[in-house]
Amino acid sequence: MSAALPGASRPGRGATLRRWGTDLAMGARFAVTGGREGWIRTTLTALGVGLGVAVLLLATAVPNVLDAATARHRARNVVPAAAGAGPSDRTLLTAPVGSAYRDLPVRGLLLRAEGPHAPVPPGLSRLPGPGEMAVSPALSDLLSAPGGALLKKRFRSLRITATIGDAGLVHPGELLFYQGSDALLRPGGGIERITAFGDHGDPFRASPLMVLVILVSCVALLAPVAVFIATAVRFGGERRDRRLAALRLVGADRATTARIAAGEALAGALFGLLTGAALFLAGRIPLTGVSLFGIGCFPSDVSPDAVLAGCVAVAVPLCSVGVTLTAMRRVAAEPLGVTRTAVPRRRRLWWRLLLPAAGAALLLPQAIGGPGRGDLADAQLVLGAALLLLGVAALLPWLVDTAVARPDGAGLGGQAWQLAVRRLQLSSTTASRSVSGITVAVAGALAVQLLLTGSQSLDEQRRGPAWTEVDARDGTVPVARAPQLYARLRAATGVRAAHGMVSGYADSARHQRTLAHTAPGAGDDPEPYRVTVADCAALRQLARLGACSEGDVFLVESPDGSSSLPRPGARLALDPVGSRSDHRAPALWPVPRTARPATAVPGGLPPRFSGSRLLATPAALPPTLLRHPQVTALLRLDPRTPDAIEHVRNTAAALSPRIDVSTSEDGSTAGTVTAFRHGLTACAAAVLLLIGCGLLISTLEQLRDRARVLSALDALGTPRAVLGRSILWQTTVPVVLGLALALGCGLALGRLLLHMAGLPWQADWWGILTLTGTAATVVLGVTALSLPLLWRLMRPDGLRAE
Repeated sequence: MSAALPGASRPGRGATLRRWGTDLAMGARFAVTGGREGWIRTTLTALGVGLGVAVLLLATAVPNVLDAATARHRARNVVPAAAGAGPSDRTLLTAPVGSAYRDLPVRGLLLRAEGPHAPVPPGLSRLPGPGEMAVSPALSDLLSAPGGALLKKRFRSLRITATIGDAGLVHPGELLFYQGSDALLRPGGGIERITAFGDHGDPFRASPLMVLVILVSCVALLAPVAVFIATAVRFGGERRDRRLAALRLVGADRATTARIAAGEALAGALFGLLTGAALFLAGRIPLTGVSLFGIGCFPSDVSPDAVLAGCVAVAVPLCSVGVTLTAMRRVAAEPLGVTRTAVPRRRRLWWRLLLPAAGAALLLPQAIGGPGRGDLADAQLVLGAALLLLGVAALLPWLVDTAVARPDGAGLGGQAWQLAVRRLQLSSTTASRSVSGITVAVAGALAVQLLLTGSQSLDEQRRGPAWTEVDARDGTVPVARAPQLYARLRAATGVRAAHGMVSGYADSARHQRTLAHTAPGAGDDPEPYRVTVADCAALRQLARLGACSEGDVFLVESPDGSSSLPRPGARLALDPVGSRSDHRAPALWPVPRTARPATAVPGGLPPRFSGSRLLATPAALPPTLLRHPQVTALLRLDPRTPDAIEHVRNTAAALSPRIDVSTSEDGSTAGTVTAFRHGLTACAAAVLLLIGCGLLISTLEQLRDRARVLSALDALGTPRAVLGRSILWQTTVPVVLGLALALGCGLALGRLLLHMAGLPWQADWWGILTLTGTAATVVLGVTALSLPLLWRLMRPDGLRAE
């Protein structure tokens, strides 16, 4: 054993840092001073990393986009006047108006100033007067376009005098208007007196199902981006290994060569950060007008969060250094070559199974007890889903090696197949690494698709036949004018049937007498009875009556018996709340002793008409006895008539802009789920396209590294078609195995999430086919785009060497 030299010691921390800095800087110089080949390699790395960084920067901008949209929405919320406050020169009467046009929401607000200093909505400089309206730019464009002719008829008596500015819009494509009206006389009946705009209100709280969908979607979309960035920093690996062998020849040790390789990857990652920032800035403008769930963005909103962007700027270079150092541990760079060209040892399976097993263990408690609430539960869900999806990426290299392990190419013939299998046997890591991003993206998207399909199928099971409901609430249409409303609606284009009814509430007269002698808030407050007055034809849409004639009364009990009904002979106080607001005594009405029980129609009704209620014909209960009734018309539309619902909305708006028109689908989550599914499909397609670009870059880089081999094969007479098919097989085998793995993992994760949310299992096979078909299209596109370079490299000139 040799003794240590006097004064010799281990290098200090400062010397170690200087050595690291020197080696990393040398690798960075190799990246930019390596001539044409070096610049091509660095450009490919920068482009691949830049694409991933652009997606990550877009993800870091989402919080600012949501905050800006929420702030603009809250800025136009109304601040109600104090209870009992009268009109002043600073008050404004408002009434919301909700409508739609061809599945696009059209929102508005009726305004009437009560003084010269009344508040003005954001985005306007003055209030519109009677007969005037201010519209958003998107609504103005729609009204002036040929496709908005039907919508223009809805506002034919109004004159557009102003355009709402950006400060008053949630997103550029919002359809919003403010209309001046002198029909707003006093608060009540949907009319509100306000003193300002800008009420922040209660913060938005998403449902547990929506939180589950959003978190899993973020993991499903961002996990493949992380895998893609880790793949991009490994571009040019084979040429770099030959250069490292030359460095070993001149005396560099293995640690030094690893740090130099990390420095070269670091330079490409830094250029990738700049490229990603440029791509992000260029992509901000096309995002203008994009809206999802009523939330859109202006270009100025798409600004990355400073903390998150800083994390991306630090994580990407560190990822490039870490991935390269980890990869170099499996490469023995010696003066005479590298061991990568030897047959690699068999990959181990046990540690690859730990990732999905750990993810399933994290998700299992919530699958048993239901989705949790809070940051800890969200972090547990995100980490569990991420480990499951990253486990797919870890399993793919082992699966590819196992599939091509047989020396005879799995027993199949054909020169193209043999060339492809032999190439995968020698170097399957690069192919698996490039395809792993597609695998993770497809698995995550399938899991979210299953979750959304389950929620949508549950909603469809609860939905019945389609009704169109026209409601005139709070005295918008007096009961005396209800027949006129029904007649106009029956005459509207596309209406097959119309049933009118008047609804209100009643209480027992005994309870009302008790309340008159009891302090407010004391004693029990039973649920009031729901009352509906209509003719027999309309009442039959709500219940199974049997024989019915004028003067009949029916008592309909809900299937679950959750609501009570008055007994025949009981005296009822009709509309007691509305009567008190008018400072009048409620009308008293006795329930006829001839009232008969009836059974509610199962399903297919708007929620307001389900449950227990008292049904009466007009001869038994005159509708004028209800002080503040709701006039309703249930319509059946002809599905063969285009824009039938728009004709109904125009007819209702001609009577009063405050009349609401809704369909049986408006109260369901089907539209939201469909929009989310479309958004997820678009994002998944964008991620697949991103990974396809990386796969193309990786394929081109491999072809350039194999230029001499391809030239030798061409010189030996190998047909070009054989080499083209070999590239197709070389790309197809990992992708097919990856898609099979993604299908199994995605379905398993989707089943777990469905059980966690308590939703039924229903696979969206068309959605699954779309995702897998998109991935297959990416593979064919990569192969087709790589063929021109293959033909150019297959020339005898490639055998020339100096």
